[in-house]
Amino acid sequence: MKSFKVMKKYETVIGIDVSKRTLDLCISTSSGSESLRIRNEKSDFEKLSQLVNEHTLVCIEHTGVYAFPICEFLASRKIVYTLIPAAQIKKSLGIQRGKNDKADAKAIARYGLLFQEYLTITTIPEKLLLKLKLMYGQRERLVKAKNSIAMPAKECNEFIDTRLMVEINKSADKAISVLKDQIRKLDSKMIELIQSDSGLNEAFELCQSVPGIGPQIAIYLIMTTRSFTCFKNARQYACYSGVAPFEYSSGSSIKGRTRISHLANKKAKSLLSMGAINAVRHDRELKAYFDRKVSEGKNKMAVINAVRNKLISRVFATVERGTPFVQHANY
Repeated sequence: MKSFKVMKKYETVIGIDVSKRTLDLCISTSSGSESLRIRNEKSDFEKLSQLVNEHTLVCIEHTGVYAFPICEFLASRKIVYTLIPAAQIKKSLGIQRGKNDKADAKAIARYGLLFQEYLTITTIPEKLLLKLKLMYGQRERLVKAKNSIAMPAKECNEFIDTRLMVEINKSADKAISVLKDQIRKLDSKMIELIQSDSGLNEAFELCQSVPGIGPQIAIYLIMTTRSFTCFKNARQYACYSGVAPFEYSSGSSIKGRTRISHLANKKAKSLLSMGAINAVRHDRELKAYFDRKVSEGKNKMAVINAVRNKLISRVFATVERGTPFVQHANY
C-alpha cells in the first residue's frame, strides 16, 4: 500500500478550521487571502465546492468526528484534500498572541501553502477509519473501567473484614465479567470492520505476519498511520511514537547522550513495548540480538527500544512490499 504525496504545486490552498457547528475557511494564494464562514452542514458545503478547481488544495485540521461530514463531501466530489494534525500546525506558528477560528483557518491555509510538498493526500476510506477509531476509544474506556474496579478490590483484601470483602469481590467480579464481554465484542466488531475493506484487511494481515505484532497493535498501527498513507517511512513513525533516538548537543559545552523525545504518542509507544517483549520471547533473531546486546553491557530498556524500532521497520517494509514477513533465521 503506497502513500499519495502532493505531486504538484497548488496555486490556491483553502484552510478549514472545523468546529461542531461551523467551518471557518481561508482561501489563500501567493498574492493574499480572504476568509469565509459556513455551517458544518451538507447544505452549505456547496459554497465550498464553488471555490475549488483543479489548482486548489483543501487543508483540514484533524479534529476527529466533527471533520467527517466535510471529508465525506470532498471525497464524493473527488476534491483533493489532506488532514493535518493540530500539533503539527501549532508548532509551525512561532510566537502567537490570541486565538480565534478565523486566525486558525488562516494558519492552516498558510501551512498548506508553504509545506504542501510534505503533505499526504487523503485517499483512504476515512469513514471506516473513523468508525474504527471510535470503537477503539470505547474499548480503551472499558479497559480503564475494568482496571479501576479490579485494583481497589485487590488492595483492600488484607485490611478489611473477610465477609465484607467476599461481597465486594463478588460485586467486582460481576462488573468485570460484563466489561470483559463488552471488550471481546468490540474486538470482534473492529476486526469485522477491517475485513469489510480489502485494503485495510490486507494491511491488517501483513502487520500480523511480523512476530510480536498482534491484533491490537495491528489495529492501532492502521489507525495512526491511516492505513500506512500518512507516514513517509518507518523512521517518521518511530519519531511519532517516541522510540526514535535523537542527539542532544550544542557547540562544545553541551554533549548530552542520545535519547528519545517525550513529544510522542505514548499509547503507540506502550503497545510497541509489549510487542517488542513478545518478539524477543518468540523470534529467534531478535532474541539473539537482545541477548548479545545485554551481554555487551547495554541497558535492557535501550535494547528493547532498539527492538521497537526494528518492529516498526519490519512492519513498514512488509506493508510496502505487499507480502508477508519472512524470518530469515528459519532458513
